[in-house]
Amino acid sequence: MSRRRPPRPWVGPVTPVDPADLPGPRGLTEEVLREDEGDAEVAPAPAAFYWLLLTAERKARIQSVVEARLQSVTVLLDRLLDPHNTAAILRTAEGLGLARVHVVAHEAADGIAHRHLDRAARLYSELPADRPMALLFGNEHEGPSPETLAACTGTFRIPMAGFTQSFNVSVAAGIALAHLASARRRLLGQPGDLSEEARVQLRDRFTLLAAKLARRMKPRP
Repeated sequence: MSRRRPPRPWVGPVTPVDPADLPGPRGLTEEVLREDEGDAEVAPAPAAFYWLLLTAERKARIQSVVEARLQSVTVLLDRLLDPHNTAAILRTAEGLGLARVHVVAHEAADGIAHRHLDRAARLYSELPADRPMALLFGNEHEGPSPETLAACTGTFRIPMAGFTQSFNVSVAAGIALAHLASARRRLLGQPGDLSEEARVQLRDRFTLLAAKLARRMKPRP
């Protein structure tokens, strides 16, 4: 039995189109796609064409995700070692509707021994939401690199009420990003802040992804 690879964390909200909901007995097959793409005078632009084939429910879902995308809150991951932590933060960021995540790869020859613990750092709940903000999370063992930390405008901390002395980096990112994204949306008075052009581009991207995933699914008999 073949196994399908799980989707990347970044495309979590976009699920495959049900072939049973598409026109024709075969659903959206390679032959159907080639036939439509071959007639330039009849077929619209690819994304617009596939959009017409989506169910009303799928269209509404994609549209709601696009409208809620937030680009003024983002996260920078500095040389994380554990790919599971990176994947968890990517999934959290997508689930919170963040438009971008910036990842600095870890190099085996980094050789940086640096930790950062600022007792004077502001509470995460006091992070300003009246401006675009990027939160930096550093290497699990060494913390942020000195160069990256020097570029920051401040530090924040998450208070601990139990015996545990620290949160896992993916948990810390989830706590801080969830609070900041919520505060930013309240201040904006709307769920997202993408420009109209960016919303159209993102909707087209999700539409093409939905069509691509649909082609991988076996049509129902």
